[in-house]
Formats: sequence, C-alpha cells, structure tokens
Amino acid sequence: MESGQTAEPDRIQTFIDGFDNKIGGGIKKGHVVLLAGTPGTMKSSIALNILTNHVKKRGVNVLYVSIEESKESLLIAMNQLGFGTIDESKFFIVDIGRLRLEHTDADVGRDWFKILKEYLRKKVENEGVEIVVIDSLTAIYALATIQNPRQELFHFFGFLKRLGVTTFLISETQQNGGAFGPYHEDFLADGTILVKFVDVGETDVQLRIRCVKMRHSKIHHGYLTLIFREGQFMATTPIAE
Repeated sequence: MESGQTAEPDRIQTFIDGFDNKIGGGIKKGHVVLLAGTPGTMKSSIALNILTNHVKKRGVNVLYVSIEESKESLLIAMNQLGFGTIDESKFFIVDIGRLRLEHTDADVGRDWFKILKEYLRKKVENEGVEIVVIDSLTAIYALATIQNPRQELFHFFGFLKRLGVTTFLISETQQNGGAFGPYHEDFLADGTILVKFVDVGETDVQLRIRCVKMRHSKIHHGYLTLIFREGQFMATTPIAE
C-alpha cells in the first residue's frame, strides 16, 4: 500500500510514498516511535509532513512540540517546503517560549519531562490530539537535569503509551550512527526510523531512510533513497553506490 491510499484503521501513515508499504501499511496507533538521524537529515520536515497530511486527509488533531525552534520559524519552514498554511484549530504548535510562559517555574534544571507530561495530558483531554511530535529529545536532555536517565525515560515512555496517542520523538544520532540516542532510547520505543546521508561515488550524497524496527508490523529492513520534491516525500530503491 502506498501513502495516500486507504489506510488500515489501526495504522498511522507516514505519507512517504513507497515507505508505508515497507512497514506494514503504517505505524500501529498508540506506538512511540523514534525518528532518528544526524543533523540536516530532514527529520523535522518528515514529522511536519506526517502531521500536515493527517490533518488535511484525516481531519485529526495533532500537536508539534518544539524545544529548539519557534512557532513562527516552523510556520515559515512549512511554507517554504510547500506544505501550505495550517488549520490552527487542528494543528497545534507549541514552542519552548510558550511552555516557559505557561509554566513560570520552568527553567534549566527543572523537571521538563513532568512539564511535558502535564501539557500533553491537557492537550489530549481538552483538544482530542491523536498524534504528537516532540522535537527533540536531545534538546530536552540539554535543558533537564536527569538524575537517573534509564528510570526517568522508562516512566516517560510509559506515560506516552498510556496516553493513547501516537508519538514521534526526534533524536539526534552520532555521525557514525552507532546509537540512536545517548540512553539507548530505541529499547524503550515501539519503533525506530533512521535517516542518514550516504556517500555515492566520489561527488554525490544521498539521503536514505530505513525502518530499524517496528513492533506489530512486517517491515523491510533495508535502506531506501529518500527524495523530497514539490512538497512530497518519496522513498525509492537506492541508486547503486
């Protein structure tokens, strides 16, 4: 099944043509998925593409939580990508500045996971949000003082799953791609999607995407070339190196 076709009712499509049919038609609703990659690999753009299409094509309410970039900057980026304007009654964007205003005690060293949980719970209860993107875990780590990373992340991931929303957590990987996060977050996640640049020949570079794991899905584990053209993502068989 290609993105844009009728999805299974229990699946969340990525709307990357040629990729959803490689992960069993989409991501199981309610799963927590890492969207990992080195800087510049369009992770945020992929996440915004997912949310935009679900608002436009399914009419669901979605939330993008940005820890690093302002709402205004994200809206400009979406316009430049060709995603068009958003319906702000369905597509909610909150940035770190807004979170600080709503939580006056929020500052470096505060419990940002607690602040996020409180905010997410309210949005789900009051606005019926179904899909959440948090951009990024790496930025939260820079803000928070984490005493016991494994325990705190275990409880945070557990909270997201109990919340019942489908969540995409953007994570920066090291250049060598050896780990998907500093605290082995991939073990807690239901799925991991990796995006990275690959040298092709001596002068070219390709952006490639791979589903590393996805619970409750029959997946293709190999890399696909990721192409963005005229406001749409597509994944194709890699060009030979």
